[in-house]
Amino acid sequence: MATAASEDTAARILEAGIACFAERGFDGASTRALAAAAGVNVATLAYHFKGKEGLYEAAVDRIYARLRALVPGLTFPEGADARARVDAIVRLAWRFLRAHRTEVRLLLRHVLEHGRLPGRVHDRWLADLLDQAGWAWALLGLPPDPAWRLHLLTLNHLLARYAISDDADLRPFAPDADPADPAALDGAVEDHLAGAACRLLGV
Repeated sequence: MATAASEDTAARILEAGIACFAERGFDGASTRALAAAAGVNVATLAYHFKGKEGLYEAAVDRIYARLRALVPGLTFPEGADARARVDAIVRLAWRFLRAHRTEVRLLLRHVLEHGRLPGRVHDRWLADLLDQAGWAWALLGLPPDPAWRLHLLTLNHLLARYAISDDADLRPFAPDADPADPAALDGAVEDHLAGAACRLLGV
């Protein structure tokens, strides 16, 4: 059984690994650099994750496990129509992605470097995520649509790209957001994305 200290060490290595992979990519992050970022030696990293590949898989698994947990916990006020439901789920997704920008950067960096998502996503998560997406579509109360997967993929890409954007890049496009209020810019972008999602889905 793992001790609390051992679990803390593993968690620290994972957090440092996610940041390092997001910044340097899988190929650019050496095992030595990953260990140094976590404040451990290479042997400790290997003990917890069996090396760089195991750490990368654990990073991807954590991202998708947290993403998968989003929709099942979502509830709507009684009588909420399709527009209100789309609005709520987009806002939830936006806040999640903004809070996990480093993880999103890791995934997008992988796509840029390899032309596709990590193999771990396809092997372990894709079928489950498509099931979740189908469930979410039904939950939104939207009519059947043969292109529903593409609609959700479009929203996913849109949200992810906005989520990794620096505030300095977004601010010129939302000049009415109060610069003295740190949450105002996020709120303006969130409002825009919720409206864009409703237009895309025709609600």
